Amino acid sequence: MARVVLVNPPIRTQLGGVNMAGFCEPLGLLSVAAVLEEHGAEVAVIDGAAEGIGQEKLESRISEFNPDVIGVAYMMTELYPDSTEAVKTARRAAPEAKIVVGGHYASFVADKIIETSPDVDYVVVGEGEYAFSELVRSIENKHSVGKIKGIAFRHNGKAVFTGPREPIQNLDELPAPARHLVANIRYGNLHYEGGYQLFNKNQSGLSSSRGCPFGCTFCSCTTFSGRKVRARSPEKVVDEMEYLVNERGVEQIFIVDDNFTMFPKRVMDICRLIKERNIEVDLVCEGRVDTASKEMYENMADAGCRFIFFGLESGSQKILDYYEKKTTVEKGEKAVELAQKAGLDVIGSFIIGAPIETEEDFQKTLDLATRSELDVIEMNLLKVLPGTELWRRFEASGAVGPEDWNKYLFISDVCDAHPREELEEWMKRANREFYIRPPYLIKELWRTLKRRRDMIIPMLRNFL
Repeated sequence: MARVVLVNPPIRTQLGGVNMAGFCEPLGLLSVAAVLEEHGAEVAVIDGAAEGIGQEKLESRISEFNPDVIGVAYMMTELYPDSTEAVKTARRAAPEAKIVVGGHYASFVADKIIETSPDVDYVVVGEGEYAFSELVRSIENKHSVGKIKGIAFRHNGKAVFTGPREPIQNLDELPAPARHLVANIRYGNLHYEGGYQLFNKNQSGLSSSRGCPFGCTFCSCTTFSGRKVRARSPEKVVDEMEYLVNERGVEQIFIVDDNFTMFPKRVMDICRLIKERNIEVDLVCEGRVDTASKEMYENMADAGCRFIFFGLESGSQKILDYYEKKTTVEKGEKAVELAQKAGLDVIGSFIIGAPIETEEDFQKTLDLATRSELDVIEMNLLKVLPGTELWRRFEASGAVGPEDWNKYLFISDVCDAHPREELEEWMKRANREFYIRPPYLIKELWRTLKRRRDMIIPMLRNFL
């Protein structure tokens, strides 16, 4: 029986000013762990990010478990240094173990990791549940891994890829994530820089679907998960919610889908089952504005949905078209209106810095944010990351080179249309003009008293 330890690396990175460590379980690792356990492996999970441990503690934990195989998550470009350090720690802790890395970011740069990281033996490319399990069995039985699709490995110093693996079509066949392996960790803390606490509920993540058909140029989700949306059945989704609430005491569930509202009827079926089973839990999700539905939002609010994130991106149609959003400014504004009328709090996400963006385009974004009934805005600088269409375009033009594969690049690093200082000033101006408005402050005070009374005490604690 193989002994496998899966590691979510300790992180020191503040993502956009927000410390995400401890916000949600590492669902990808826990899903891999569940399949491994089904096939007889003895598995441990170390969530270094949520536990706040350092490399020394990580080394001792791995050494104590004495694994045959170590899996390390490479989820995001900006966390590459942390993941790489965890791999080196893993090699010191278990010199004879095979080290496997995987995750979103690793899938796009598998060949580079193999060729530059001698401690890494294999990279799992794409969805990892079955590929990792097959790889572990091959390692245990000393069989060749060449026939396992979705694996990169080293041969004569060069990376060899066994070919893409078909995404899992029937997600209902997967076992529930092995949350018992992180039962000692309380998730749900989300902090801004400086310690300001946004959420403080016992929270869990839940994946109800995979895939995105839209292919926005700044996003790599389509590249990783494919254009076909594969959805779990409403019954399976609500079964998992019921377990989380009744067995684990979860108070808030973050639905991590790229687009939970893709199929409104399915969403309403999930909401109906939540009500039928008397499940009381707060829900947080993301949604596309072109799936907006008054009936769907009302059902979501009635079932406990508190927050919905919309990727509005820009108030300029020209910029939306540049990002290939396949939607309109008007649809975004209408979705916010319908969601607010249904009783949902709305967080609008915007991206600043498209090479063709002008001061007029930025002003249109600011105007959209201030005239909409948004509760929170997120202003993000445009990034150019592996796996995205923007990366491919700038790579083809020579603005991104082969040496840039492990760099966290902002648009100003590869394009001189906007100096970084100008973009940062735009962001500061947007936040200042959005939040410091008497009508907004009065509206939010009223909504806090009406919708969010349970948040008043946790919010006050930030100032005590």
